[in-house]
Amino acid sequence: MKFYKPYATVLATALFALAGSPIPAPAVTNSAGETATPYVAAFVPIFGIAGIPHSGNMQLFVGNGTITGTYSGTSVAPDVLNDRIVPVTGSISQDDGHVQLYIGGALSLQGTMANDGTITGTATYRGRLYEFMAKPS
Repeated sequence: MKFYKPYATVLATALFALAGSPIPAPAVTNSAGETATPYVAAFVPIFGIAGIPHSGNMQLFVGNGTITGTYSGTSVAPDVLNDRIVPVTGSISQDDGHVQLYIGGALSLQGTMANDGTITGTATYRGRLYEFMAKPS
């Protein structure tokens, strides 16, 4: 894994430069009875030919260290998540903004939530690593 370490460091630095540093208390939270926060998401392969990014819309409830909601794929390219509404489950650390997400059993994500609610990280989808970003819309 030494070969990938420099690339991981560069990627992490770039993500923090784009999204800002994580904040201990996430900016996007929902309380009981509130509607979900809409997000626009995109993810592109880290290695190999990037091509057209996969995209989708999410509706997320964030609170008490948990994330729940739905994802619907909107990619131009063929995607198993297109035209489907799949569940999103996960967790968020109140201390450092670390996020873990699982989208429809097809995508898993490790990342952070920035102070503006943007979620960035590395996702695993169909056996490949992807750079993932979701912004509240």
